[in-house]
Amino acid sequence: MASINFKDIEQKVSRFWEDQKLNQPETGKGEKKFITAAFPYPNSPQHIGHGRTYTITDIYARYLRMKGYNVLFPMAFHVTGTPILAMADRIREKDEELLDIFERIYHISRKESEKLTDPKDLVMYFSKEIEQGMNEIGLMIDWRRKFYSFDVHFNKFIEWQFRKLKEKGLIMQGEHYIPWSIKLNSAVGSHDTKGDVDPQMEQVVAIKFKFNDGYLVASTYRPETIFGLTNIWVNPNIKYVKAKNKEGEILYFSKDAAEILSNQIDLEIISEVDGKEFENKKATNPANGEEVPLFPASFVKSDVGTGIVMSVPAHAPFDYVALRDIGKENLSVKIIEVGNYGMPAKDVVEKFGIKDQNDPKLEEATKALYREEAHNGKMLVYKKGLPVSKAKEEVKEMLIGKNQAFTIWIIANAPVYSREGDQIIIKKVNTQWFINYGDKEWKDKSKKLLSGMSVIPEDGRKEMMATMDWLDKKACTRAKGLGTKFPFDQSQVIESLSDSTIYMSFYTIADKIKEFKPEELDESFFDYIFMGKGKPKNKTHEEMRKSFLYWYPLDSRHSGWDLVKNHLPFFIMNHCAIFEDRMLPRQIVLNGFVLMEGKKMSKSFGNILPLRDAIREYGADVVRFSVVAGAELIEDTDFSVSVASGVRERLEYILDFMEKEEGEEEIIDRWINAKFNRKLESLESNYDKFELRQISLDFFYEFYNDLNWYVSRKRTNPRLNGIMRKWARIMAPIMPFIAEHIWREKFKNKGTIFSERMPKPEKYDEDVVRAEELVKSLNDDIERLMGIVKKKPNKIYIYIPEQWKFELFEDISRIREMKGIMKEASAKYNDNMEFVSRVAKGLGNRLYTMEKPIPRKIMEDQLRDAKAFFSKRFGVEVIVENEENSSNEKAKGSTPIRPTIYLE
Repeated sequence: MASINFKDIEQKVSRFWEDQKLNQPETGKGEKKFITAAFPYPNSPQHIGHGRTYTITDIYARYLRMKGYNVLFPMAFHVTGTPILAMADRIREKDEELLDIFERIYHISRKESEKLTDPKDLVMYFSKEIEQGMNEIGLMIDWRRKFYSFDVHFNKFIEWQFRKLKEKGLIMQGEHYIPWSIKLNSAVGSHDTKGDVDPQMEQVVAIKFKFNDGYLVASTYRPETIFGLTNIWVNPNIKYVKAKNKEGEILYFSKDAAEILSNQIDLEIISEVDGKEFENKKATNPANGEEVPLFPASFVKSDVGTGIVMSVPAHAPFDYVALRDIGKENLSVKIIEVGNYGMPAKDVVEKFGIKDQNDPKLEEATKALYREEAHNGKMLVYKKGLPVSKAKEEVKEMLIGKNQAFTIWIIANAPVYSREGDQIIIKKVNTQWFINYGDKEWKDKSKKLLSGMSVIPEDGRKEMMATMDWLDKKACTRAKGLGTKFPFDQSQVIESLSDSTIYMSFYTIADKIKEFKPEELDESFFDYIFMGKGKPKNKTHEEMRKSFLYWYPLDSRHSGWDLVKNHLPFFIMNHCAIFEDRMLPRQIVLNGFVLMEGKKMSKSFGNILPLRDAIREYGADVVRFSVVAGAELIEDTDFSVSVASGVRERLEYILDFMEKEEGEEEIIDRWINAKFNRKLESLESNYDKFELRQISLDFFYEFYNDLNWYVSRKRTNPRLNGIMRKWARIMAPIMPFIAEHIWREKFKNKGTIFSERMPKPEKYDEDVVRAEELVKSLNDDIERLMGIVKKKPNKIYIYIPEQWKFELFEDISRIREMKGIMKEASAKYNDNMEFVSRVAKGLGNRLYTMEKPIPRKIMEDQLRDAKAFFSKRFGVEVIVENEENSSNEKAKGSTPIRPTIYLE
């Protein structure tokens, strides 16, 4: 078996596609499909994980082309925000970690890296690298429509979008609490943070406990538990401050917490207080006026909440364990009844086997108990029997109403760091601009669209619906970053999740818009193209309107699962706000991620495999297949050396059949054709539903196994040209280079395989497939028997049952009920009732699922054809004999589902 030079094939096929302009669809030519995937952020080369979403999109685009559609699959580059700026700064500062990653993982020399200190140079360098990788992996992208989100023509388009949102009252300015980077002096979102972590805001209650001349302030998620308070935790090893709020009250916080919270509330720092000064003192519980002691605790963190923690050991596992560690766990006061718990925190700590405050299971135990109490707990105090979920809100409002508490905002998934390295906080901004995703009418329209569109897999719809439910005002501007200036405040830049919602429509005009000067792109310019208002400025302007009307709406939007809680709901809602109903998107397709050797890819693990490296090592088609075939669409798939090598070896084996001359037709040819056609019955349905793993199993892995069996049974050269013509078309969307190569080089076709249609199943004989499965089963049985006797026989006999037994089994498959079978058999097979009874009882539960038996003639032909195979396989003479012609008593036990085997 010769090794295939994938590189030569890829280069030759790529040149052919380029010459044919295969990836450049003409506007207006036939029925269209418009497909997009999230445009990449070019702050580094792409790795193998990026290949999955784009490959799935490309497979779908190629499949649709083979269904006769005119398919547009464009691509651009998203450079909005601060990541590029932060990376350019790190290069300028000669950041050793970053330069090492560039050199070690991406093979970019120090000399080359150190030139990339200008953000735009960085963009152009990595976008070129990404574009080359996308071409090398075979994406059928129309690069004529490429743009960057800092292009002035695109900026004008985004300005138009925001004017439309403001006209509809969906853009507003006001006071709001938002995730904030002090270093960036800007609101931040996931694209502005290290690791693209989305800062999650959460409101908690800050309760005031009377202490000396003022109040200790402790933050809590669960104000209703204040009735079970036994003590307050402070950390003697950190600094605290005495501060004054705008009402003149004295409040105590940790120093770090005060600095963070001063971005939300007005605080004047009066003095610092050493944490040790709180020891052996008491504060007053505002809920009941009781004094509670202050206990030292090193687990209290200075930069979390207020740096002061209220202790409710009956219902907080952390508090119970901390008190247990100092021998005071008996202080617990139960205030909530839930399930079969006695003292809830104590019981759950013992259930989880918690050793001490450092036990990692403590967090899990806390979540389990909080969840149980929130859903099923009932108050024993305050208002007996009141559900905890209601008590939480009532107690919060009561304490705030009595000026005994106030609310603050925290980052629930802290710590989250900006691209500049500072920890994200929550800041109250008085002049922040927002998109009002909380508008009810807008939400209702968007949810109606989402409920009616295709979402694959269906779970994605539920996640996006839930996201739309809680979406409210979202900050849409930043003080710093690349992108589009905010049209209503030029000191601000539109942030990256706000300028990437309807950019798909820009693709429809991106190839022509640069014929116009930026100053010509006023509101009326885009109103005409996207809304049909006014008149065209010239012929090109008119063509742009026609292009939009032809390609829109977007037929399929492809994305990783990570965007279901941000980009995709924004994508849906902004389309609903801007475009008329007939232009709204039709489908969203979501996929999981790619693991490397079973682990999440990470720079710290050192297991990142650049996409172009993988292509050079294994070939583009092997990489494409490996990232889509190993798991269901939404599951994570594992790319490994063994997987890729195995795919390549099997592919070379399959392609080796292309070089062989056609042999004579035999029974086994009927079998492989029948089996292949049976798989074809579900092919188009599997493509439509993105069941790519099933297609891969059917037409690659199982087909490979079928070929192995076929070759072992075939006496002359393979006869597979017909099947291989079909196989090339079936696999063309997944393995386009190899498929095109086969189509043109082996079968001498002049046109592209992507102008062909998927093969349709032809009529086949299912009984031939079943008879061959019987041959396989007998092969295994003979092997097992020879292993038992441990002696090579002189001859092997296979007995074909008499015709009446086939009729009996046909009756069984029709009646499928013991009483009815015995009744009918007594009339037809009276002389053989002992055999009938033994067979029926022996079938057990299979009696109710029995298929019609293989016709005796087909079984006989197939077994006699297999004689030579069995003889060669086992090195002895094999005799296939009809039961009625045999004097061997063993022959009488033969049945249509298990012919008797006799070793002589």
